[in-house]
Amino acid sequence: MIETDLPCNVFVELVTDYLDDALPVDQRALVDEHLAICSGCATVLDQWRTVIALTGRLAEDEVDHVDPDVRRGLVDAFRRLHPA
Repeated sequence: MIETDLPCNVFVELVTDYLDDALPVDQRALVDEHLAICSGCATVLDQWRTVIALTGRLAEDEVDHVDPDVRRGLVDAFRRLHPA
């Protein structure tokens, strides 16, 4: 049997396109299948949705008032995921 499950690290790379509905139909189907069997990635997806819901309420001028430790943590996490 050929393994068709999407590796978790690939899911992480696709999660924003998945949320933006920007994946081709076949790739989206693979992500959906993976989410059905991987509770860890399903949790990550839920966390992304929460972040989007919360940040959608921030006005641009409020961004500078985010707790510096929280902001630093978010920037560090992004840089680890997307090294220069």
